[in-house]
Formats: sequence, structure tokens, C-alpha cells
Amino acid sequence: MTSRLSLLALATAGLAGLAALAPAALAQDKPGTSAAPFLLMGTDARGNALGSAQVADATGPAALHWNPAGITSAAARPGTGAAVFSSQQWIVDTRHSYLGATFVAGRLGTVGVNVTQLDYGDEPVTTIESPEGTGELYSASDLAIGVSFARALTDQFTIGATGKFIRQRIWNESANGAALDLGLRYETGYRGLVIGMAMTNFGTDMQMTGRDLRRRIDIAPGQNGNNDDLPADLETGQWALPLAFNVGVSAEAARAGDLALTVSAEGQAPSDNSQSASFGGELAFKDLFFVRGGYRQAFTSVAEDGGWSLGFGLQYALNDRLGLHVDYAFQEVEPFGTPQMFSLGVTF
Repeated sequence: MTSRLSLLALATAGLAGLAALAPAALAQDKPGTSAAPFLLMGTDARGNALGSAQVADATGPAALHWNPAGITSAAARPGTGAAVFSSQQWIVDTRHSYLGATFVAGRLGTVGVNVTQLDYGDEPVTTIESPEGTGELYSASDLAIGVSFARALTDQFTIGATGKFIRQRIWNESANGAALDLGLRYETGYRGLVIGMAMTNFGTDMQMTGRDLRRRIDIAPGQNGNNDDLPADLETGQWALPLAFNVGVSAEAARAGDLALTVSAEGQAPSDNSQSASFGGELAFKDLFFVRGGYRQAFTSVAEDGGWSLGFGLQYALNDRLGLHVDYAFQEVEPFGTPQMFSLGVTF
């Protein structure tokens, strides 16, 4: 018991320190100044429908993105697993996909893995000589692969961490990076009140390299007799990952018969944008049918970043172990309309 309390105190003190430093370090309006901004995109339909206010609310495989501490609990049964797959046609004809899975490894905790991809599709190659296209096509994509571990330190307090490999590619150029997510989740035991904190995308800078950056140059074109065909590489800049600190709460606001209303609120402080707040609400009927709504990134100085979101979900238990759930969401993303997302999940 003493060791658990010591771990609890240490983890709380560490994240409290991050919370104190985050506003000064991250309170900046610098949109478009980080690599891999897709890392901040919501990855599942339920979370997106709830305005992305998920750091305290998300559980199971979906929590691999929002807060790795949410993938486990003290009541988790050893040997059980879960998985979720999401897909959406994102803005300007891009496709965003997510796959996450978790497995309860007994007293050791819960392990998880997730893959996120943003596919920009194919575009024609154009040059000055061939402005209508050369007949070639180029493609671009973003990819993140994460491995997570979480453990319940007490019946109420869980911690989690995720290590991520990140890759961005456009035609023959690519950039690789690595990042760490840290999170905690505290279930107070009062009316379902949960407090969550997470620091995400703490990692390396990213820099594009590739064969299209190679050139043959003459460093002294005015001199005769020098080597006029020296190999060289164009140097690209290094870009930091979008470090973010999120803190939020979730609670059961009301219950009447078979209906239950859960609300959540969250504050976000990303390194490449202004601080903001997000809100969500979920009305559940018999833990079978869910109606959801939320607002993403309120109070931000960049008005176009925020927007409403709505969605619904269906959940059905086939037996005491196997269950299925389907979720749908659409969200306002000005000036690009309302992208829609579907998620399919299974517990086993």
C-alpha cells in the first residue's frame, strides 16, 4: 500500500509540474509551424462526436490516442481484449484511418497498439515544361504507429505511456520521428467523476530527406578547371512535433430510469496553436443506444479551428464476453464542411 501511494504521489507531482509549465511553454499562436499535425486529429467517431473532450472520458482502444491511462482499470479482467477501427473522408479528398487494439495482461497491466494514417491520395506531377502534367503521379501520406502500456496503481488511479514512431512522406522524400505520450486518470468514485491529464507528442524534430533533394552543382562557375559537377543535397528545415498538454473532467450529470447523461470538459494547450477548451455530452439509453454532441476548441483565438459535432452509437453484448459497437459522427470544419466518421469496435 505504501509503495502504491508513493507511486501515486510521484506521478501526480510529475504531471502537476507539467501542468504548471505548460501554459508558459505552450501559450502561443503558431499554426502551421509543426511537423505531423495529423497527430492532433481525433481518431474515433465517439470521441469526435463529443467534441474531442476525451482525456478523462475515453476508455479502451480509443483511449490509445487521447490518454493511454484510459486503456486499463482495476476491474479489468485478465485475458480480455478490445479493438476499434475508424475511417473518414477528411478534408480536400484525404482519407484518415485508425486501428487500435488492447489486451489485459493480468496483474502486469494492459498493453495496446495503434496505427494512424492520413492518406493524401495521388496527384499529377507537373513541371514548367509540362504544366498539364508529365503523365506521372505522386502520393503523400502520414503514418504513426504506437505501442502502449498502462497499469492501475490503485482501484481509482491509473497511469499509462505510449511510444510512437512517426513517418511523413511526399513522393520520394520522407521524414521520421519518435514521440512519447504520458497520461493519468483518476476515478473519484463520486457520480462517475473522472479527472484525466495527458502530455502527448513529446519527441524528436523531423526533417525531410530524399533523392529529389540531390543536385549536381558548380560551386565556382566563374573559374576554369574546377569540378563543375559536385554532388550536393538541398538542406530542409527541422520541424518540432505538436506537443500538447490536455487536462479534463468527465462525470455523470443526471440519471432517470434507463437514461443517463454524461458530460465532459477539457482544456488543451498545444505548442502550435492557442489554448482552447472542448465540451461534450452523451445521452445513453440502457447502455445500448447513445446520442452525442460537443463543441471543439472553444475560446481559441483562431476562430476557424472550432466547431460543433454530433453523432450516435449502438452497442450490443452478444454474450458475457463478446460485444460489438458501431459509432458515427460528423463535425463542423470550416470552411471545408462537415467530414463524417464511422467506427466499428469489438470486445472479446
